Amino acid sequence: MGVFMSQDGPPDTPRTVSRSTYAFLSGTFLSRITGLGRDTTMAVVFGSNPAIAAFMVAFRFANLIRRLFGEGPLSSGFVPHFEQMRADSPEKGAAFFRDLFFSLSLFLIFLIGGIEVVLFGVLKWGNLQPDNAQILYLTALMLPGILFICLFGLSSALLQCERKFFVTGFAPVAFNLVWIAATLFLKGKDPSVAVLPLSLAIIVAFFMQWAMLAPQTFGQLKRHLTWKQCFTPQLFSMEMRRVFKPLLLGIVGVGAVQINSTLDAVFARCASLEGPAYLWYAIRIEQVPLALFGIALSAALLPPLSRALESGVYEQYLKLLRFAFRRSFSLIFPCSLGIFVLGISGINFLYGHGDFSMEATYQTAICLWGYGLGLLPAVFVLLLAPAFYASREFRIPMIGSVVSVLMNIFVTSVFVFGLGWGAFSIAIATSLSAWFNYFYLSYHLSKKVGEPLFDPAVFSSFLRTGACSLIAATATLLVGKFFVEDPTLLIVAGETGVSFIRDIKMQCMQFAALCGTFLLIFFSYAWMLNAEDVLELIGVRRKAGAAATME
Repeated sequence: MGVFMSQDGPPDTPRTVSRSTYAFLSGTFLSRITGLGRDTTMAVVFGSNPAIAAFMVAFRFANLIRRLFGEGPLSSGFVPHFEQMRADSPEKGAAFFRDLFFSLSLFLIFLIGGIEVVLFGVLKWGNLQPDNAQILYLTALMLPGILFICLFGLSSALLQCERKFFVTGFAPVAFNLVWIAATLFLKGKDPSVAVLPLSLAIIVAFFMQWAMLAPQTFGQLKRHLTWKQCFTPQLFSMEMRRVFKPLLLGIVGVGAVQINSTLDAVFARCASLEGPAYLWYAIRIEQVPLALFGIALSAALLPPLSRALESGVYEQYLKLLRFAFRRSFSLIFPCSLGIFVLGISGINFLYGHGDFSMEATYQTAICLWGYGLGLLPAVFVLLLAPAFYASREFRIPMIGSVVSVLMNIFVTSVFVFGLGWGAFSIAIATSLSAWFNYFYLSYHLSKKVGEPLFDPAVFSSFLRTGACSLIAATATLLVGKFFVEDPTLLIVAGETGVSFIRDIKMQCMQFAALCGTFLLIFFSYAWMLNAEDVLELIGVRRKAGAAATME
């Protein structure tokens, strides 16, 4: 039994997962491009000003609720239960989503209201330092928008179960465009003044992102419920209570990660007032391949894995998982090396203008290198977690997240307070904890399935992709050193006082030359070594047998 039918769709196979991934990726690509435009606009208009760094810390604080209730835990708890219910009856599945949507809305309104009361109480009677008071005030301003972004997360989970991946990946474009418009409108204003209206614009941006999905979300409900049924929910119904345990375990795991992410911004603030800005600009670049490939694959993988286990097709479950590892490695390992050989020129090209200083370029670049060390395990964790969630096993991912976070906090404390290292050490600690989490989840999933996750075909794919990537990276470093004045090797050698090109035309030419070299060498060697998973990404197959990997 090689494949099985999904609800209202074709059989789930590696090919359908790949198509879903590409649909999500194409939408996410557009959102990430506008996201880079947003961050570039912020860098040029405001630079790494301490007030902007405070705004970025506040944004992370406000987004903590989003991460807990609007994305990972909610999706991982919702999807398996939803797939089971709609397998029995599409009407039951639609009613379950309706009840969860309205119950979540009510819960979030009370939660956000309570947090607002606490924050304004602390601001009034807490006798805080001005910098800390500014962060809390900006957090309070942004918080109401979290309601809309959490509803966006739930709507995304529903539409992904219906294989509507493009719109869920594309929706953040609306968020980014509102942010860009607000930044340009505030150009020329003092950053300490501009952050107040910018924080209010975030609420509008969150609403617009959710509004992109609202029509299709209610369209799906209307397929199985009447208009009256759509708006007569059973708040906190019995079915919702069955999701409570996995949701709670997921919240603990993801909550630990997100609290750690927020603490990273606090540690960076302790390292330097501009530290959170360096980490922000660096992680926005690191998250481009993470979102394009890792999150896209993870989002496309969870529904078919859940359907495979629900239908008892265990071989398909393992086949889909191995395919996801092969495909993700062929995408992410080249990106990881690209971060190191293209990172300096890329950051200088994107951010090295206006108020973004050379010191900010250097600090952001080494932070990006630190995050790059953990890009591959971070993506693998995104694939391993759905493999557990599909079988409704939430405890192991939760333990892995909590322990890796505790490790991260300890290592970061040693780096920042013990050794006195800068913001880049926080990125390195994050990468080390990602490697630990990957090895922990991989070990337990191997025990669960009773066989190694990586079979000879997976190792062969890894080896060929790795060889192509290393050759391309080496060639790019040499071209940068001897032909286009790229300072990467100088910085690696520890040279201080390195300068960066500030002319936009020269920046563009330098980045284009290095990118072109990397891609040309990479794909040329992929052809010569017959790296099938790489070639399939661009629609090339050297032999007929390669097609079998997609079936």
